[in-house]
Amino acid sequence: MRYRFPSCRAPRVRRGFTLIEAAMTTVIIGVGCVSMLALLGAGTMANGSGAELTTAMHLAGNLREAMTGLRYADPTSPTHWGAENGETLATYNDIDDFDAWSSNPYPIDARRNSLGSSYSGWAQQVKVDCVKPDDLQTTTPHLTLPPELRPTCRITVTIVHNNRQVYTQNWIASYSDPSAP
Repeated sequence: MRYRFPSCRAPRVRRGFTLIEAAMTTVIIGVGCVSMLALLGAGTMANGSGAELTTAMHLAGNLREAMTGLRYADPTSPTHWGAENGETLATYNDIDDFDAWSSNPYPIDARRNSLGSSYSGWAQQVKVDCVKPDDLQTTTPHLTLPPELRPTCRITVTIVHNNRQVYTQNWIASYSDPSAP
């Protein structure tokens, strides 16, 4: 006689995912993709802001370099503040000539040449204030002191892009006697 084993089936092996598992996977992957897109958008905006700030710093540096080596005030008529009659950007010979100057229509480079339409929407603005040498926050009237007591001046360059202030840079220049060697 033969012995028969009771028929038992092997447990059924599941193949594939259930609908709930597939839905959960889709949600997890979807949240990850949306987060990555938000991160890419934020990175693109930060990159644009960084490029704008770099350009603004470059334009401010151009003006600082254009003023390097210039005297504090006009060596021939030190009682006049600002650009003299008939003086143009190309003939500015002292720092006070730049007071209230603004680039129009395009900013300039360090040689005072226009940068052209590739910088459309950008503007450089300059303000020159006399300040006390021992208190750089206190302004004094322009050229009212005798030459030996003349204060220093604070130059403020503001860079504007599409009517929005992007960058401001300040530096100090001291009076130099035009007759000094």
